[in-house]
Parts: sequence; structure tokens; C-alpha cells
Amino acid sequence: FECTVYFEKSEQKSLREIVKAGNYILRKSKDDNELYTIIDSEMDIEKQEIYIYAEDAGLDLLNEIALSYEASEAHPIGWYIQKWTYDSGFEIGINEIPGISKKLKWDDESTVTERLASLAAQFDNAEISYSFDIDGLRVLHKYVNIYKSRGKDLGEQLRINKNLNNIIIKSSVANLATALYVTGGTPEGKDEPITLSGYSYDDKDIYTDGAYLKSRKALSK
Repeated sequence: FECTVYFEKSEQKSLREIVKAGNYILRKSKDDNELYTIIDSEMDIEKQEIYIYAEDAGLDLLNEIALSYEASEAHPIGWYIQKWTYDSGFEIGINEIPGISKKLKWDDESTVTERLASLAAQFDNAEISYSFDIDGLRVLHKYVNIYKSRGKDLGEQLRINKNLNNIIIKSSVANLATALYVTGGTPEGKDEPITLSGYSYDDKDIYTDGAYLKSRKALSK
């Protein structure tokens, strides 16, 4: 979600606090509630405007790590989602494919957001969305919704100056990491890769915590 907010000079100080990166934006439309996290905000004093870039609040799951995993038997998609969101506050909301079960395996670590996207893809290209129950400004419930695959790939190609007048490409990188789960290679004769477990480091900002490398400054932001 992107937008530009215009302000009077008297509103500048209060608005700067309201649109700080990390704050949330709530959108209500009839029965739908959407929650976004402000990733970037850019204030132009002369033009008296603030540009805001925000992403779906499912972004909360970017700070959760899903480790490599192999299921011992087939499970429905809801079982996997609950496994990786059990301490995040998210619940299963809409589930259009409760009757399908699969035995799945992941060899690498990833964020929970990435793992849920991978999970949905392996369940016949299902789709994941996030929704929220709101009372005023209080979030009562956070839901992960599962939908059957929608639409189809027609394999058509669109070409500039033929089917399209213009293409605009925008890239953005926002470093939100407060902790890194670091792994190295697997030593010969061992089953597990090298990690930071057992290593101690602390420079008042970056420090080790088990196998994690954490940042106090990043967490405060």
C-alpha cells in the first residue's frame, strides 16, 4: 500500500509521529479489515507531503524462522500453518482445502512468511492471505486464510510498444532483521551443519544467543 499524505505546517510534528516506520495502518471496508506495517515514510518539508510505503501485516512473520523439516506422515495445510504460527497470535481463518493432506519436506531454513508461501504452492498452488478482527483500534484476532488457486496462466507475452505503452520497474530493500539464524557447512562425518551455538560475542549491539545473532539497535527500531 502506497500513498502520499499532505499536511499543514502546524500538523508537521504530530503527523511525523503518526506515520513513523513500524506503525500500523488499518483499512476497514464493510466486513473486511486489513492491517499494514509502515516500512518507509519520507517527509518533504517544502511540498508539505509525506510519502508512505506499507506492506501487509503478515510481515510480522518475517521475524519468525522456520527450520528445515520433514513430515513423518501426510498432514492437511492447516496443520502445517499452525506448526509455524503457533506463537505468533495468528489463527486459521478461511480454509477452502481442508480435505487435502500431503507429506512435505523442506531442506533449508526460511522466514515463516516464505515457508507459508512455499506450503501454499505445494498444495496445488493455493493462496494465502491475512485478515483481522478489529474493535476500534484493538486487534482481537489475526487470521491466516487459505484459498483455492484462482485464475490460470494463459502463457501470453506482452511486449513494450506493441501491447504496452510503458513499463515502470521499482525496487526497494528494507532491512527488518532483528535476528539472524546462521548456519554453515556440514563437517565431514557429521549430520548437522555448523552454527553459532557455543560461541559467545557481545559488542553492546550485536550479540549471540544460542544459534542466533541478534541486534539490540535493530530491535529498538
